[in-house]
Amino acid sequence: MRLLGPLGLLLILLGEGLSFVHILPWSQYVFPLFWCGYILLLDSLNLRLRGYSLISSRSGEVLLMLPASAFYWYLFEWYNMVIQNWLYINAPPEKWIQIAMKIVSFATVIPALYETTDLLGVQSWGKKAARTRPLIPGHRRNFSLIFLVLGIFLSFLPFIIPKLFFWSVWVGPFFLLDSINDRLGRPSLLRDWQTGEFGRTAVFLAAGYSCGFFWEFWNYWAYTKWIYTVPVPPMARIFEMPILGFLGFGPFGLETFAFWTLVWGKRK
Repeated sequence: MRLLGPLGLLLILLGEGLSFVHILPWSQYVFPLFWCGYILLLDSLNLRLRGYSLISSRSGEVLLMLPASAFYWYLFEWYNMVIQNWLYINAPPEKWIQIAMKIVSFATVIPALYETTDLLGVQSWGKKAARTRPLIPGHRRNFSLIFLVLGIFLSFLPFIIPKLFFWSVWVGPFFLLDSINDRLGRPSLLRDWQTGEFGRTAVFLAAGYSCGFFWEFWNYWAYTKWIYTVPVPPMARIFEMPILGFLGFGPFGLETFAFWTLVWGKRK
């Protein structure tokens, strides 16, 4: 385990070198280098700072998290076939290599976000910090039903009116999945809001923006990369991403929590 941190840093540095000095075909494969390195480096930091980590302490969860993460991001790829908000350039010409690289890259999404939440401290204070008055008054079940219906509509509207509701891809699945978790008695941000506990929400929002920054940062100089075709007016960008689009990374962190909670089905 002591070697995970140096190995992670080495992978990131290798990816940086291949991003700034393009050496084909190797520069086509930097994304897995960055994000495997990121995961290993943060896991090492979590183990050192907290005494446990995702890889060392929850290996069974990680083994399921990898294929679930690949499937999870493929859901957004399927959305994108309709909303057409991004496209990939300079991908390897061989189709089987493209698919393999996507699967490996997409498998890092959920582990990277959860390593980030662990580093930000969700385990120790996510349920206790930022306590305030309940955001949702009254009976939670009523609001759970409202969230469920809202989530269904927002999740399907991009397929019906993609030019107008492309943005709901980043909020609809959260309302849908989190309300299902609430009804199944699993951890739920809706339940947190009902009791006035916003620490977990804050950490997953922060993790979404943190990972979003590095996704965009490393993508910007990469040879094989994605570019955006979001139908928004000209505006300032954070690397390749229009600034309004960048705001979606926070809600993406929330719906990632809801998705993984539904799949894993266990309390932390």
